[in-house]
Amino acid sequence: MNLFLFDDDTVPLPPITTSQAVQRVLSVFDALSRGLGPAPLVRLRCREDVLVDAKAVDERVRLGERLPLVGTLVAAPDEPVVVGRLAQAGAVVAGHTVPGSPSPGSEARVETLSKLDALLVTEPPAGCRGVVGFVPTRGLLPTSDSGVTTVLARDAAVAQQVAAAVTGPDPRAGSRGFSRHWPESVRLSAGEHPRVGVPDRPFLAALAPMDAARLLATADTLRVAGALTNEVELSGGGADGICRRRAAHALQHHDAILLPLGSGACSLSRLVTRLDTAAMLLPLRFDGGVGLLTKPFDDQVVLDLAGLLTGSQAPRPYPDVGVRLIAFGSFLRGQPRAVDLERVGARFTGFATTSRHYRLMLLEQDPPEAGVVPARGAAEGGPLLGEEWLLAPAALGEFVAHLPAPMRLGTVDLADGTSSLAILCDPAAARHGADLTAWECWRAYLRHLSAVRPAAVRAGS
Repeated sequence: MNLFLFDDDTVPLPPITTSQAVQRVLSVFDALSRGLGPAPLVRLRCREDVLVDAKAVDERVRLGERLPLVGTLVAAPDEPVVVGRLAQAGAVVAGHTVPGSPSPGSEARVETLSKLDALLVTEPPAGCRGVVGFVPTRGLLPTSDSGVTTVLARDAAVAQQVAAAVTGPDPRAGSRGFSRHWPESVRLSAGEHPRVGVPDRPFLAALAPMDAARLLATADTLRVAGALTNEVELSGGGADGICRRRAAHALQHHDAILLPLGSGACSLSRLVTRLDTAAMLLPLRFDGGVGLLTKPFDDQVVLDLAGLLTGSQAPRPYPDVGVRLIAFGSFLRGQPRAVDLERVGARFTGFATTSRHYRLMLLEQDPPEAGVVPARGAAEGGPLLGEEWLLAPAALGEFVAHLPAPMRLGTVDLADGTSSLAILCDPAAARHGADLTAWECWRAYLRHLSAVRPAAVRAGS
């Protein structure tokens, strides 16, 4: 059973569409005037000022500007840098959050976001009911002196998009707080089988039976989705410093750690303020929640894991940077060498078809694989289906450094008229191989083999 599918006890407003910012603001303020909010931790701005901002968004849309947060209503700290970046992305700042709220021990509820789409607060809540919380790596968002910022939203995709809009160097970092940049080797995906640490039995025994059962049920859901889980020792015998050290040690060997929310010494809500990490806070069907803790700058890893649990995934990674690479043959997902791409944090983003100027050749290797080489003309080649991956610049360099012969990095022209880096093959190594171009894809040829081999065995018996 998926514990993350539940009925909200409020009726959400219609989704945002183009040129509806003003209508949305009017609807929200009308609802607020009838006593349906806001939450205590939000201080609303003047209605007329918010409407002016909404009209400006609608005008930008009318002029053809593409805005990632068009019409999204948010509440954020009263910081010019944060408010300016949200407005630049098309969000409408309806109010300001009170610094320090919700503090550890309080709970973020669905009523908090019954009318607004997202809140930026300076402390992670101790529990979530109907909302998710995304805690980016400390220093990426210039929102508080403490350096710990949480984006609360109805789903993980909205939380990620709001965080992405605010992410960037803090111009105040010279005098207060600090600012950090994404490393060039940042991971853009959790991969097909992320490793998740689950608290061991002594840790679970210290929890309320229902909380422990929910944590184990969440681990089961992750395993069904493809994650690899194993127990990690986290109990500290009441000394929260030991728990912090053990959690940090466990993160060195796992992509993330699954933890309960709450205000205890080893709860995620408290650890995330004391360790250099990124995290996701996820609601359960009833009160309470669970969280996923990951290493700094592995923000997309924890977002992918949240997507496995909630079904909410933003269309672009966080950060939205990288180099496009087209893979063929044994580098396709599920094939032997796909792990080389996952090892460097590459992200699968879709399929790509080449122009008719390439050939797919069978390489005489053990196990056999295929390579793509240029054709002498369109008549000798054909469109080939490959997979598009996104890699951080440094990750691409690491991948190419370990690229086995006879593979090499090259450029292919795609059917849509663009070109991209691709994994090609040395033509000399493919000279005597069988031409598989007619199959258009290595997987299609493998399916053909799986169909004809049993028939050949039966014919020979």
